[in-house]
Amino acid sequence: MTEQAEAMEAAKPFLTVVKGNPSDAEIAALVGVFASAGGSDAPADTGPRNLWGTPSDRLRAATGLGPSVFPNLAFGY
Repeated sequence: MTEQAEAMEAAKPFLTVVKGNPSDAEIAALVGVFASAGGSDAPADTGPRNLWGTPSDRLRAATGLGPSVFPNLAFGY
């Protein structure tokens, strides 16, 4: 970009009031809404995923407590 194009970009208004006479507080609230809706460029660091106690664990089939669940090594089977 040339210097003239950069100056025009900087002079371009962010917000234009078309109708009415808003107060400074109303304009500040509107600018705040637009700024927060824009988000940020940095990705959110969520850390490692912890799946302990997820609701899908309750939907799994229960394992039966049959005789082969806990092998008895004293008897060799």
